[in-house]
Amino acid sequence: MNVKKCLHILLVLSMLVTCLLSPTESAFAAKGVYQVNRYGELTDYSGSPVVPIRSNVSAINKNAFNGVKITQFSASANQYLKTVNGVLYSKDGALLIKCPSEKQGSFTVPSSVRKIAHSAFEDCTKLTQITIPDSVTTIEDQAFRNCSALRKIRLSNYITSIPEEAFYGCSSLTSVTIPARASSVGSDAFYNCQSLKSIYIPDSVKTVDGSAFSKCLNLEKARLSSKMSVISPNLFANCTKLTTVENTGNIEEIEWNAFQNCVQLKSYSYTNKLDEISSNAFKNCLNLGTVHIGKGTRRISYSAFNGAAEKFVVDSDNPNYSSRNGMLLDENGEYLIQVPVSMKGEINIPKGVTSISSNALVRGQFSSVTVPEGITSIGSHLFSNCSNLKSIYLPASVKKITNSTYYYRDYNLNSLERIVVSKDNPNYRSQDGVVYSSDMKTMVFFPTGKKGSFHLPNTCKYIGNQMKRNKLSSIHVAKNSKYYRSEDGVLYDSKGAKISCFPMRKKRYRIPAAVKDIRYLNQIKADLKCKAISVSPKNKRFSSKAGVIFDGDEETLLFYPTKKKGAYKIPVSTHYVAQNAFDDAHNLTTLTITKNVKRSRSSTFHFRDCRNLKTINVNQGSLNYISMNFSGCAKLSKLTFPSTIMTTNLKNLPEGVTIHGWKNTYAKEAAENADGKFVSRGTIPNIVTGPRIKKIIDKYQLSWNAVSGVSGYQVYTPYSTIKNLNGSGNTSCFIKDIYKYQTIYIRAYQIVNKKKVYGKARSISIY
Repeated sequence: MNVKKCLHILLVLSMLVTCLLSPTESAFAAKGVYQVNRYGELTDYSGSPVVPIRSNVSAINKNAFNGVKITQFSASANQYLKTVNGVLYSKDGALLIKCPSEKQGSFTVPSSVRKIAHSAFEDCTKLTQITIPDSVTTIEDQAFRNCSALRKIRLSNYITSIPEEAFYGCSSLTSVTIPARASSVGSDAFYNCQSLKSIYIPDSVKTVDGSAFSKCLNLEKARLSSKMSVISPNLFANCTKLTTVENTGNIEEIEWNAFQNCVQLKSYSYTNKLDEISSNAFKNCLNLGTVHIGKGTRRISYSAFNGAAEKFVVDSDNPNYSSRNGMLLDENGEYLIQVPVSMKGEINIPKGVTSISSNALVRGQFSSVTVPEGITSIGSHLFSNCSNLKSIYLPASVKKITNSTYYYRDYNLNSLERIVVSKDNPNYRSQDGVVYSSDMKTMVFFPTGKKGSFHLPNTCKYIGNQMKRNKLSSIHVAKNSKYYRSEDGVLYDSKGAKISCFPMRKKRYRIPAAVKDIRYLNQIKADLKCKAISVSPKNKRFSSKAGVIFDGDEETLLFYPTKKKGAYKIPVSTHYVAQNAFDDAHNLTTLTITKNVKRSRSSTFHFRDCRNLKTINVNQGSLNYISMNFSGCAKLSKLTFPSTIMTTNLKNLPEGVTIHGWKNTYAKEAAENADGKFVSRGTIPNIVTGPRIKKIIDKYQLSWNAVSGVSGYQVYTPYSTIKNLNGSGNTSCFIKDIYKYQTIYIRAYQIVNKKKVYGKARSISIY
């Protein structure tokens, strides 16, 4: 066969293929993705909103149309599938396969349909009402997932199961009737149905799987099936308006997190059939009233009622648990499991208790607690988030106090004013509400809510981090103390060189002459009340200007006070800024970085939690690169950069920020990344081309190609300028010791309004 004849045959075959495809299919084949596996299943589609179902397709994968906005399906040439009003069905109409995601308003499923396929209506965000006839007996998983506008649905009376994630994310659904023939409700079936106000689970239902009604934020009332024996994990978790759960008489087990964060739950009937209550089952159920534990309850997790209940009453015939003074204990009354969160005033842990659950007292609303004799170990973590607690009384039996340092605010003991230890305790002593070791050398437990002036005993040698969180106005120690000294209400080491503890209510502070280390101020900066900090003129290590701390010659800005208000301009005498100098500057509104500020080794400027910072202006000067972190700067709205800064590394920029900068620098890209606005200040010169190095005798000549229309060039490193050359034709310079540099940069500049506007830099690697 000759070549000419072969080409003719190929041309005919090509025309036949084109004819077999419909015009829509032919056009789509060139544009979108249309993948059909060897079994005839369409597995992946993207492209036109009008989806053609080709003749070689015999099945549809449940994920084939993920993320595609579909207006209709067409399947005129397919022997297995058909469409009715743009909806895709099996050929016999018994299976509804897929509803177009863009379908709007109301939809009635045809009476020919027996089954609704997996994800059939998923992401149909414009449907408001769906009617399912009694011909339908089966609905598959995720059938109506994320139908966010769906307000009303009529389910078939012959459906036997509500499947997994069936109505997940149907946030507008106000009510639903579970059919009387249904025997199960799948996991996450109604998850995040935020408009659902009540749910009636018919007695035909035997199981309701985990998280089925979780995060139904407006659910107020739930009626359980009498055939249910288990409340599954997370079943009603985060239903923050749920007040009543009915028909609980046959429940034998309440699994973990079942009612967690149901803060309005007021009633639940605990019957003798209830065998087990798992971890965090009623966690944070703040309004839960009296909890009656029947004689049949065998196991209660130690965290089951964490932050919950008003009172516990245990049946006297229960062999596993007991209650005294409204508290839940083990059967012997030796182990305290839970103190009701709603208990107020003074509480006395019952005598005979020898150990306490780590969750027993958490979030309690009481004002004081007395720990009985017999308890040998105690820790401040036991009182976590007891925000009203003012006093703790510890017995003589306590041998060990743990977790009593306040590195973090997690314990939230801001009202705690005193801790008193029995005078008969051989291990600890309390003085003025503070706990020390028996020899008074070590501070063991300091009440963070203690106010006013505090006098540290002369005998105390170690305070650790005990006093880091305090409400004190001053701290004093006698002059004859061997371990500490105080000046103007601040505690220092014995030499006065280092801050040991700072009173957090102090609003003005003067750094004494002897101080050489202020790192402690950075550790407590977020809570510092000082609006201004001054420095003794005799201090050789530090200086201050306008209440801001610098090093001795004001070359480096070290610390900006938390409470200092308004706009701030870095002095022109300052060359460097410490990396964290502006962290937690809560009241700073505008910052101007002046021309002499240079890039330091730790080149990132941190502005973490500068809550009121709105504007930063960077003046043209020494900086050619800048890195900034804006975590917690939600009000930041404007940044202005000079042409000298080619590259920026801007982290955690809030959305919508406006950046004023120069075209061809990174400023425009930074604004786009933050979904913000870029305002051009002009265009920088073109980048230098053809850089080269040649050694001539004992020097190295650096040269490059001239850039037209520029005023000169700069040769520099990230930290210093090597040469400035005037004139567009002055394109070379000598560098004697070139190997002391790793990278050298060259850039052109123009004079605009008597200022240099630099172009992008060309880098030359020396090694």
